[in-house]
Amino acid sequence: MPRIFISAGEPSGVNIAASLMRTLKARIGDIEFAGLGGQGMVDEGMHQIFDPARTATMWLWGNLQRIPAHRRALQDSIDYWEQHRPDLMITIDYQAFHLYLGSAARKRGIKVLHYVSSQFWGRRLWTLEPIRRAYDHVLCIHEFEKAYYDEAGIPATFVGHPLFERLRHRKLDQKLIDQVAALPSPKIALLPGSRRGEITKNLPLMLDAARRLQPGAHLVVSCGRPDSKPLIEELVAGCGLPVEVVDYGTGEILTACDASMITSGSASMEAVYYGCPCIILYRIDPLSYYFAKPHIAGFIGQPNLIAEREVAPEFLTPSKSGKKVAKAVQHLLDDEGARRDQLDTFATMKARLLDGPPPSERAADVALEMLGGSLRGCE
Repeated sequence: MPRIFISAGEPSGVNIAASLMRTLKARIGDIEFAGLGGQGMVDEGMHQIFDPARTATMWLWGNLQRIPAHRRALQDSIDYWEQHRPDLMITIDYQAFHLYLGSAARKRGIKVLHYVSSQFWGRRLWTLEPIRRAYDHVLCIHEFEKAYYDEAGIPATFVGHPLFERLRHRKLDQKLIDQVAALPSPKIALLPGSRRGEITKNLPLMLDAARRLQPGAHLVVSCGRPDSKPLIEELVAGCGLPVEVVDYGTGEILTACDASMITSGSASMEAVYYGCPCIILYRIDPLSYYFAKPHIAGFIGQPNLIAEREVAPEFLTPSKSGKKVAKAVQHLLDDEGARRDQLDTFATMKARLLDGPPPSERAADVALEMLGGSLRGCE
């Protein structure tokens, strides 16, 4: 039986990992999975060593605060490998930690497949050497990324965007769509992120922007995790606008709302999939902004990275003021040409990303090729 160590650090990565695990099991039967990740991976049969979602973060200061937890997770993984050596390790996104985990595995002769390429090409300070040390093969979710790896001589395969694979099979709640659609316009969807730190920083900025819109907006906030709801309700209380907080209703909200404000991440691609005009934002602490901003060469929003232009207005800011964000949202609400340009681009992007085999099947092809000898040993 092949043994795979698999690691994902955030809810989106856990979903990708679970889908790949299902595909691999369907293709070759019994597999022994162990690793780092959340409940979705456990449900697919993974022996959980550690759940990195407890430490998942972005930007400089957040990562510095979580170094002790990352070190524990790394050491726990190394200890496990000594007793149960894997035939392959698969790491998914969560670059700040997986570069170290991958390097540690490769030093011990373990092959490493990384799924969801690092956006190193968007950071001027980044070099390819950490990636070269950490991974044997990289799976890219954006087609343009592969050329960077090819030029650098790092094995890479374009597989497509795994989020679209998941959304394609998700059935929306029509009753919820109708409820949101019946609210007075303009209806603005707020997607503040899944981590507590993200919500605490980004939701107040979104609310400040929403208060500046004319006419007054009706807000619908997506709550992706049950333990986040009390925090969201606390932050929206007294904002001066009508607000609905919806559990697990991102697709329904984006289908029914007139526009959206979205924390940078995979949720921006849900706006592409469901065809909702959006702006993308991420509020970071001043220290991280000071160090990071000069080194960001491209966009932070995935739709803009794919389109290679700012089709969705984006804001990476340390400011608490939503004045500039509000101006961008107001433009999307008032200017039909701007809305149509964004939505037409989203529709083209969606069609391209849905073309061909599902990403989990393409990723499984590479994983099975890397497992090669281990599979022959099981015959």
